[in-house]
Amino acid sequence: MPFHIFGRSVAGAPVANFAGRWLTTFGLMILRQDGAAVSGTYGRDGTGCTLRGSVEGDRLAFDYEEPSEKGTGTFRLVRYGKFVGEYLAQGAAGPLPWNGERDFDGLWDTSFGRMRLIQADAGVTGLYGGLGPSTIEGRLEQGKLVFQYEEPAARGEGWFELDAEQSSFGGRWRPEGEREWREWRGHRVRPVQGLHWLVVLESHWQPTLEEPEFAFGNMLRELFARLPHVKVRQRYFQDEASLLHWCRELAYLAEPVVLVIASHGKEDGLHVNGRIIDTARIIDGLKLSESLKLLHFSSCLVGQDHKLALAGAPFPVSGYRTSVDWAQSALIEFIFLDMILGKGLAPAPAAKQLRRLVRFAGEEVIPGSPYPPASFRFFDPAQATGSSEA
Repeated sequence: MPFHIFGRSVAGAPVANFAGRWLTTFGLMILRQDGAAVSGTYGRDGTGCTLRGSVEGDRLAFDYEEPSEKGTGTFRLVRYGKFVGEYLAQGAAGPLPWNGERDFDGLWDTSFGRMRLIQADAGVTGLYGGLGPSTIEGRLEQGKLVFQYEEPAARGEGWFELDAEQSSFGGRWRPEGEREWREWRGHRVRPVQGLHWLVVLESHWQPTLEEPEFAFGNMLRELFARLPHVKVRQRYFQDEASLLHWCRELAYLAEPVVLVIASHGKEDGLHVNGRIIDTARIIDGLKLSESLKLLHFSSCLVGQDHKLALAGAPFPVSGYRTSVDWAQSALIEFIFLDMILGKGLAPAPAAKQLRRLVRFAGEEVIPGSPYPPASFRFFDPAQATGSSEA
Protein backbone atom coordinates (compact mmCIF):
# COMPACT_ATOMS: atom_id res chain seq x y z
CA MET A 1 0.00 0.00 0.00
CA PRO A 2 1.40 3.47 -0.81
CA PHE A 3 2.07 6.03 1.91
CA HIS A 4 1.02 9.65 1.56
CA ILE A 5 3.55 12.06 3.04
CA PHE A 6 1.80 15.17 1.71
CA GLY A 7 -1.89 16.00 1.67
CA ARG A 8 -3.62 19.31 0.94
CA SER A 9 -4.84 22.12 3.14
CA VAL A 10 -8.25 23.68 2.83
CA ALA A 11 -6.71 26.30 0.52
CA GLY A 12 -5.29 23.56 -1.71
CA ALA A 13 -1.58 24.01 -0.93
CA PRO A 14 0.35 20.77 -0.26
CA VAL A 15 1.10 20.13 3.41
CA ALA A 16 2.93 17.31 5.18
CA ASN A 17 0.84 14.56 6.76
CA PHE A 18 1.65 14.25 10.48
CA ALA A 19 -1.40 12.13 11.36
CA GLY A 20 -0.78 8.84 13.17
CA ARG A 21 0.95 7.27 16.15
CA TRP A 22 4.47 8.48 16.91
CA LEU A 23 7.02 7.31 19.46
CA THR A 24 8.75 10.53 20.49
CA THR A 25 11.25 12.05 22.90
CA PHE A 26 8.33 12.41 25.33
CA GLY A 27 6.54 9.12 24.85
CA LEU A 28 3.75 7.95 22.59
CA MET A 29 2.03 10.75 20.67
CA ILE A 30 -1.20 10.43 18.68
CA LEU A 31 -1.85 13.17 16.13
CA ARG A 32 -5.00 13.90 14.12
CA GLN A 33 -4.94 16.13 11.05
CA ASP A 34 -7.67 17.91 9.10
CA GLY A 35 -6.14 19.80 6.20
CA ALA A 36 -3.42 21.93 7.76
CA ALA A 37 -4.88 21.76 11.30
CA VAL A 38 -3.27 19.26 13.71
CA SER A 39 -4.21 18.28 17.26
CA GLY A 40 -3.14 15.46 19.52
CA THR A 41 -2.07 14.02 22.85
CA TYR A 42 1.21 12.62 24.17
CA GLY A 43 2.94 11.48 27.36
CA ARG A 44 4.62 8.50 28.99
CA ASP A 45 2.28 7.94 31.94
CA GLY A 46 -1.15 8.83 30.61
CA THR A 47 -0.71 12.46 31.69
CA GLY A 48 -2.94 15.03 30.03
CA CYS A 49 -0.46 16.53 27.58
CA THR A 50 -1.96 18.19 24.50
CA LEU A 51 -0.64 19.67 21.27
CA ARG A 52 -2.34 21.88 18.70
CA GLY A 53 -0.93 23.55 15.61
CA SER A 54 -0.89 24.12 11.87
CA VAL A 55 1.18 22.68 9.01
CA GLU A 56 2.84 24.73 6.30
CA GLY A 57 4.84 22.75 3.76
CA ASP A 58 6.80 20.12 5.70
CA ARG A 59 6.68 21.97 9.05
CA LEU A 60 4.21 21.79 11.92
CA ALA A 61 4.22 24.83 14.22
CA PHE A 62 2.40 24.13 17.48
CA ASP A 63 1.53 25.07 21.02
CA TYR A 64 1.71 22.40 23.71
CA GLU A 65 0.37 22.19 27.23
CA GLU A 66 1.26 19.84 30.11
CA PRO A 67 0.02 19.78 33.73
CA SER A 68 3.00 21.89 34.87
CA GLU A 69 4.35 23.43 31.66
CA LYS A 70 3.39 24.92 28.32
CA GLY A 71 5.19 26.37 25.33
CA THR A 72 5.69 26.33 21.58
CA GLY A 73 7.59 24.24 19.05
CA THR A 74 8.08 23.04 15.49
CA PHE A 75 8.36 19.63 13.84
CA ARG A 76 9.80 19.05 10.35
CA LEU A 77 8.76 15.88 8.51
CA VAL A 78 12.01 14.38 7.18
CA ARG A 79 10.19 11.43 5.58
CA TYR A 80 7.05 9.41 6.27
CA GLY A 81 8.55 7.70 9.33
CA LYS A 82 10.54 10.50 10.97
CA PHE A 83 10.25 14.08 12.18
CA VAL A 84 12.86 16.28 13.85
CA GLY A 85 12.00 19.32 15.88
CA GLU A 86 12.38 21.41 18.98
CA TYR A 87 10.25 23.02 21.68
CA LEU A 88 10.58 26.10 23.85
CA ALA A 89 8.96 26.09 27.28
CA GLN A 90 7.66 29.37 28.64
CA GLY A 91 10.44 31.03 30.61
CA ALA A 92 13.16 28.71 29.28
CA ALA A 93 16.51 30.08 28.10
CA GLY A 94 16.47 28.22 24.79
CA PRO A 95 14.85 25.41 22.77
CA LEU A 96 15.43 21.68 23.28
CA PRO A 97 15.08 18.79 20.80
CA TRP A 98 11.86 16.85 20.28
CA ASN A 99 12.02 14.07 17.69
CA GLY A 100 9.69 11.26 16.67
CA GLU A 101 9.45 8.02 14.70
CA ARG A 102 6.40 6.39 13.14
CA ASP A 103 5.71 2.73 12.37
CA PHE A 104 8.96 0.79 11.72
CA ASP A 105 11.29 3.74 11.19
CA GLY A 106 14.20 3.89 13.63
CA LEU A 107 16.88 1.88 15.42
CA TRP A 108 16.08 -1.57 16.85
CA ASP A 109 17.81 -4.20 19.00
CA THR A 110 16.83 -7.51 17.42
CA SER A 111 17.44 -11.25 17.52
CA PHE A 112 20.19 -10.69 14.93
CA GLY A 113 21.85 -7.57 16.26
CA ARG A 114 21.03 -3.92 15.79
CA MET A 115 18.89 -2.92 12.83
CA ARG A 116 18.38 0.51 11.25
CA LEU A 117 15.13 0.88 9.30
CA ILE A 118 14.14 3.79 7.08
CA GLN A 119 10.43 4.12 6.25
CA ALA A 120 9.75 6.42 3.30
CA ASP A 121 6.99 6.89 0.76
CA ALA A 122 7.48 3.60 -1.09
CA GLY A 123 8.20 1.26 1.81
CA VAL A 124 10.93 0.23 4.22
CA THR A 125 14.67 -0.35 3.70
CA GLY A 126 17.49 -0.88 6.15
CA LEU A 127 20.51 -2.83 7.32
CA TYR A 128 21.37 -5.02 10.29
CA GLY A 129 24.12 -7.13 11.82
CA GLY A 130 27.79 -6.38 12.36
CA LEU A 131 29.40 -9.18 10.35
CA GLY A 132 28.67 -7.81 6.90
CA PRO A 133 26.37 -5.58 4.85
CA SER A 134 23.09 -7.37 5.61
CA THR A 135 20.08 -5.58 4.13
CA ILE A 136 16.31 -5.66 4.42
CA GLU A 137 13.65 -4.30 2.06
CA GLY A 138 9.88 -4.50 2.37
CA ARG A 139 6.47 -2.89 2.41
CA LEU A 140 3.47 -2.62 4.72
CA GLU A 141 0.64 -5.08 4.04
CA GLN A 142 -2.38 -5.11 6.36
CA GLY A 143 -0.38 -3.70 9.26
CA LYS A 144 2.62 -6.02 8.82
CA LEU A 145 6.01 -5.28 7.35
CA VAL A 146 6.56 -8.00 4.72
CA PHE A 147 10.20 -8.10 3.63
CA GLN A 148 13.08 -9.77 1.85
CA TYR A 149 16.47 -9.96 3.59
CA GLU A 150 19.95 -10.54 2.19
CA GLU A 151 23.15 -11.40 4.08
CA PRO A 152 26.67 -12.08 2.75
CA ALA A 153 25.94 -15.81 2.53
CA ALA A 154 22.14 -16.10 2.78
CA ARG A 155 18.82 -14.57 1.76
CA GLY A 156 15.17 -15.13 2.52
CA GLU A 157 11.85 -13.57 3.52
CA GLY A 158 9.90 -12.63 6.62
CA TRP A 159 7.43 -10.32 8.33
CA PHE A 160 7.30 -8.06 11.40
CA GLU A 161 4.31 -6.78 13.39
CA LEU A 162 4.45 -3.83 15.81
CA ASP A 163 2.97 -3.76 19.30
CA ALA A 164 0.42 -1.08 20.21
CA GLU A 165 3.06 1.20 21.73
CA GLN A 166 5.32 0.94 18.64
CA SER A 167 8.20 0.08 20.98
CA SER A 168 8.75 -3.57 19.93
CA PHE A 169 7.94 -6.01 17.14
CA GLY A 170 7.50 -9.75 16.74
CA GLY A 171 7.81 -11.70 13.54
CA ARG A 172 9.03 -14.68 11.55
CA TRP A 173 11.66 -15.35 8.88
CA ARG A 174 12.81 -18.24 6.72
CA PRO A 175 15.73 -18.79 4.35
CA GLU A 176 15.15 -19.00 0.62
CA GLY A 177 14.00 -22.51 -0.39
CA GLU A 178 12.99 -23.59 3.15
CA ARG A 179 9.47 -24.04 4.56
CA GLU A 180 10.07 -23.67 8.33
CA TRP A 181 9.48 -20.22 9.86
CA ARG A 182 11.67 -18.99 12.74
CA GLU A 183 11.23 -16.20 15.29
CA TRP A 184 12.67 -12.69 14.88
CA ARG A 185 11.97 -10.13 17.60
CA GLY A 186 13.13 -6.60 18.31
CA HIS A 187 12.65 -3.59 20.55
CA ARG A 188 13.23 0.07 19.78
CA VAL A 189 16.48 1.72 20.92
CA ARG A 190 16.04 5.13 22.49
CA PRO A 191 19.01 7.54 22.77
CA VAL A 192 20.58 8.18 26.16
CA GLN A 193 19.89 11.83 26.97
CA GLY A 194 23.03 13.99 26.91
CA LEU A 195 25.35 11.28 25.55
CA HIS A 196 27.56 12.02 22.53
CA TRP A 197 30.00 9.90 20.51
CA LEU A 198 33.35 10.94 19.09
CA VAL A 199 34.39 8.29 16.55
CA VAL A 200 37.89 8.46 15.06
CA LEU A 201 38.55 6.33 11.98
CA GLU A 202 42.26 6.44 11.22
CA SER A 203 44.70 4.94 8.76
CA HIS A 204 48.27 4.13 9.80
CA TRP A 205 50.55 7.08 9.10
CA GLN A 206 53.90 5.24 9.05
CA PRO A 207 55.02 3.85 5.68
CA THR A 208 58.15 2.13 7.11
CA LEU A 209 59.29 0.30 10.23
CA GLU A 210 61.84 3.01 10.91
CA GLU A 211 59.22 5.57 11.88
CA PRO A 212 57.86 5.63 15.45
CA GLU A 213 54.19 4.94 16.08
CA PHE A 214 51.81 7.86 16.49
CA ALA A 215 48.07 8.29 16.12
CA PHE A 216 45.78 11.29 16.13
CA GLY A 217 43.00 9.29 17.79
CA ASN A 218 45.17 8.69 20.86
CA MET A 219 45.38 12.43 21.50
CA LEU A 220 41.65 12.95 21.03
CA ARG A 221 40.83 10.07 23.36
CA GLU A 222 42.97 11.60 26.12
CA LEU A 223 41.58 15.10 25.57
CA PHE A 224 37.93 14.03 25.83
CA ALA A 225 38.42 11.51 28.65
CA ARG A 226 37.61 14.40 30.97
CA LEU A 227 34.04 14.65 29.63
CA PRO A 228 31.85 11.88 31.07
CA HIS A 229 29.08 12.50 28.51
CA VAL A 230 31.41 11.80 25.53
CA LYS A 231 32.24 8.25 24.46
CA VAL A 232 35.37 8.06 22.28
CA ARG A 233 35.94 5.16 19.88
CA GLN A 234 39.04 4.81 17.70
CA ARG A 235 39.28 2.27 14.86
CA TYR A 236 41.85 1.74 12.10
CA PHE A 237 41.25 1.15 8.41
CA GLN A 238 43.66 0.05 5.69
CA ASP A 239 41.54 0.29 2.54
CA GLU A 240 38.15 1.41 1.24
CA ALA A 241 36.34 -1.77 2.31
CA SER A 242 37.47 -1.54 5.93
CA LEU A 243 36.66 2.18 6.09
CA LEU A 244 33.16 1.62 4.71
CA HIS A 245 32.65 -1.19 7.23
CA TRP A 246 33.21 1.23 10.12
CA CYS A 247 31.07 3.88 8.40
CA ARG A 248 28.18 1.40 8.30
CA GLU A 249 28.60 0.72 12.02
CA LEU A 250 27.69 4.32 12.77
CA ALA A 251 24.13 3.54 11.66
CA TYR A 252 23.70 1.55 14.88
CA LEU A 253 24.42 4.44 17.27
CA ALA A 254 21.35 6.20 18.65
CA GLU A 255 23.03 9.28 20.12
CA PRO A 256 24.63 12.24 18.25
CA VAL A 257 27.95 11.33 16.58
CA VAL A 258 30.93 13.45 15.56
CA LEU A 259 33.05 11.49 13.08
CA VAL A 260 36.72 12.30 12.43
CA ILE A 261 38.44 10.51 9.54
CA ALA A 262 42.21 10.91 9.83
CA SER A 263 44.51 9.94 6.97
CA HIS A 264 46.89 11.24 4.34
CA GLY A 265 44.93 13.12 1.71
CA LYS A 266 45.08 14.39 -1.84
CA GLU A 267 42.73 16.55 -3.88
CA ASP A 268 41.02 13.41 -5.20
CA GLY A 269 40.33 11.98 -1.73
CA LEU A 270 42.02 9.98 1.02
CA HIS A 271 45.41 8.45 0.14
CA VAL A 272 45.70 5.02 1.79
CA ASN A 273 48.30 2.38 0.87
CA GLY A 274 48.84 3.88 -2.56
CA ARG A 275 45.13 4.05 -3.42
CA ILE A 276 42.61 6.88 -3.44
CA ILE A 277 39.30 6.64 -1.55
CA ASP A 278 36.83 9.12 -3.03
CA THR A 279 35.11 11.28 -0.39
CA ALA A 280 31.80 10.82 -2.24
CA ARG A 281 32.03 7.06 -1.59
CA ILE A 282 32.55 7.73 2.11
CA ILE A 283 29.58 10.09 2.31
CA ASP A 284 27.41 7.55 0.48
CA GLY A 285 28.50 4.90 3.01
CA LEU A 286 27.20 7.13 5.81
CA LYS A 287 23.73 7.69 4.33
CA LEU A 288 22.00 5.58 7.01
CA SER A 289 23.92 7.19 9.89
CA GLU A 290 20.88 9.05 11.15
CA SER A 291 22.58 10.52 14.25
CA LEU A 292 25.69 11.86 12.47
CA LYS A 293 26.20 15.46 13.58
CA LEU A 294 29.47 16.22 11.75
CA LEU A 295 31.95 14.53 9.43
CA HIS A 296 35.42 16.08 9.70
CA PHE A 297 38.30 15.07 7.43
CA SER A 298 41.56 15.43 9.36
CA SER A 299 43.48 15.15 6.10
CA CYS A 300 45.41 17.41 3.76
CA LEU A 301 43.66 18.78 0.67
CA VAL A 302 40.38 16.87 1.15
CA GLY A 303 38.40 20.02 1.95
CA GLN A 304 38.25 21.30 -1.61
CA ASP A 305 35.16 23.48 -2.03
CA HIS A 306 33.75 21.52 -4.95
CA LYS A 307 34.34 18.17 -3.21
CA LEU A 308 32.46 19.21 -0.07
CA ALA A 309 29.62 21.06 -1.77
CA LEU A 310 28.92 18.55 -4.53
CA ALA A 311 29.14 15.36 -2.47
CA GLY A 312 25.48 15.63 -1.47
CA ALA A 313 26.05 15.04 2.23
CA PRO A 314 22.89 15.44 4.35
CA PHE A 315 25.11 16.39 7.32
CA PRO A 316 27.80 19.08 7.90
CA VAL A 317 31.27 18.28 6.50
CA SER A 318 34.59 20.00 7.23
CA GLY A 319 38.20 19.65 6.13
CA TYR A 320 41.29 21.51 4.83
CA ARG A 321 41.82 22.95 1.39
CA THR A 322 45.63 22.91 1.74
CA SER A 323 48.40 20.66 2.99
CA VAL A 324 48.30 21.24 6.73
CA ASP A 325 50.95 20.61 9.39
CA TRP A 326 50.20 17.74 11.80
CA ALA A 327 50.54 19.87 14.95
CA GLN A 328 48.63 22.73 13.33
CA SER A 329 45.66 20.49 12.50
CA ALA A 330 45.73 19.07 16.04
CA LEU A 331 45.49 22.55 17.58
CA ILE A 332 42.65 23.50 15.23
CA GLU A 333 40.68 20.33 15.85
CA PHE A 334 41.13 20.36 19.62
CA ILE A 335 39.39 23.77 19.70
CA PHE A 336 36.79 22.96 17.02
CA LEU A 337 35.75 19.61 18.51
CA ASP A 338 35.80 20.91 22.08
CA MET A 339 33.43 23.73 21.14
CA ILE A 340 31.00 21.09 19.84
CA LEU A 341 31.43 18.29 22.39
CA GLY A 342 32.55 20.26 25.43
CA LYS A 343 30.89 23.67 25.08
CA GLY A 344 27.69 22.53 23.36
CA LEU A 345 27.91 24.60 20.16
CA ALA A 346 26.39 23.28 16.95
CA PRO A 347 28.95 22.61 14.18
CA ALA A 348 28.06 25.70 12.11
CA PRO A 349 28.57 28.33 14.88
CA ALA A 350 31.62 26.40 16.10
CA ALA A 351 33.14 26.66 12.61
CA LYS A 352 32.54 30.43 12.57
CA GLN A 353 34.06 30.87 16.02
CA LEU A 354 37.07 28.77 15.03
CA ARG A 355 38.32 31.31 12.49
CA ARG A 356 38.01 34.09 15.07
CA LEU A 357 39.74 32.17 17.85
CA VAL A 358 42.46 30.43 15.82
CA ARG A 359 43.66 32.89 13.17
CA PHE A 360 45.82 30.45 11.23
CA ALA A 361 42.80 28.16 10.71
CA GLY A 362 41.48 30.34 7.89
CA GLU A 363 43.01 32.14 4.90
CA GLU A 364 44.87 34.92 6.72
CA VAL A 365 48.65 35.07 6.32
CA ILE A 366 49.97 36.06 9.75
CA PRO A 367 53.36 37.85 9.62
CA GLY A 368 56.06 35.90 11.45
CA SER A 369 53.84 32.88 12.10
CA PRO A 370 55.50 29.46 11.72
CA TYR A 371 52.11 28.16 10.55
CA PRO A 372 50.77 28.99 7.08
CA PRO A 373 46.99 29.41 6.61
CA ALA A 374 45.26 26.03 7.02
CA SER A 375 42.29 26.98 4.81
CA PHE A 376 39.80 25.19 7.06
CA ARG A 377 36.52 24.72 5.18
CA PHE A 378 33.02 23.96 6.42
CA PHE A 379 29.97 22.95 4.40
CA ASP A 380 26.49 22.79 5.93
CA PRO A 381 23.62 21.58 3.70
CA ALA A 382 21.15 23.27 6.06
CA GLN A 383 22.48 26.70 5.04
CA ALA A 384 20.27 28.25 2.38
CA THR A 385 23.25 29.50 0.38
CA GLY A 386 25.03 26.15 0.37
CA SER A 387 28.29 28.00 0.91
CA SER A 388 31.37 26.17 2.12
CA GLU A 389 32.67 29.26 3.89
CA ALA A 390 32.84 28.84 7.65
